[in-house]
Amino acid sequence: MISAGREAFERMAQAGDGDSYALARDLRRDLADQRLRALAALAAHVAAAAPERMAEVYDAAAAGWLGEEAPEPNETSADPLPVTAAWWKTFWSIAAPSSGPGRGRYAERMMELAGELDLRINPRMAAAALAFPGVAEAAPAGVAPPFDFEWLSQFPPASLGYALSQEIMSSGSPGSDPYWTAVLPYLRHMPTPLNYINVQVIQSMSLWGLVAGYAPRALDRVAMGGFLMGQVGHHYSALASAVTLTTTALTRPDNLDVVIDCVLRGWAHGRRSPPLVLAAWEPLLPRRVDQVRQALGIEPFRSPYGEATQPSRGWEPRIV
Repeated sequence: MISAGREAFERMAQAGDGDSYALARDLRRDLADQRLRALAALAAHVAAAAPERMAEVYDAAAAGWLGEEAPEPNETSADPLPVTAAWWKTFWSIAAPSSGPGRGRYAERMMELAGELDLRINPRMAAAALAFPGVAEAAPAGVAPPFDFEWLSQFPPASLGYALSQEIMSSGSPGSDPYWTAVLPYLRHMPTPLNYINVQVIQSMSLWGLVAGYAPRALDRVAMGGFLMGQVGHHYSALASAVTLTTTALTRPDNLDVVIDCVLRGWAHGRRSPPLVLAAWEPLLPRRVDQVRQALGIEPFRSPYGEATQPSRGWEPRIV
């Protein structure tokens, strides 16, 4: 994107104007450049300037994309925070790199992006997260210790516990990734409930992915970012979704409709599923995954990888 185009995008993202319902509804019919950039700018606005608008913007966008009625407006009166020049510099280096930072560096770069936010964003993120079902009830109890791999591996092979032991030790699992293990102590010092949410997501992502039906492949992980936002208002996922939508708007891959669908359908899935932060997991570990889903009342995500046509023909987003 040329300099003038970036400046226009930054102005849109700072202001946060636009109707996400109408944008997503019309994108479903016609993937026009300006429309897609406007939706990506709203995602950046939510992530960097107005986290309390997450539910408003994504609820409306998901409804528009899925062909549903527009939800009742739930506008906030809080002024958006200023988005710093340093934040935009880091944002563009990730969303439109001159030479890609590589998958191994992606999570680190995203944490750098979070570090360039206006410092006043933390209490606003915390207040926004408390409005998501289950968060206010679960956060005071604190995060449980991570699951023990050896203990989980003793469960029967068909059980959730055994499947979780394999997922935790698989390549790319945040629960066993050295980078995220090193970051956890810093996340524990964030204001409540952000300390709870960020640690819980890292320790539980493999578990929630199994139960909610998200595979570790790239597009499913993008969808799970939407799911985590819809479940607990996960801010890292809001930043990652803004980057993903912006990159999609800039590069227009052949599968851009699938990428948008993953973000917004994942959000809707998170909002419509019971809050997994309130689940009592230990009694469920001996059961099969389908039995656990039935017990919790959760439907698995409809993965694009299960469709007849391969969705990876255009672009594989970078993931956690």
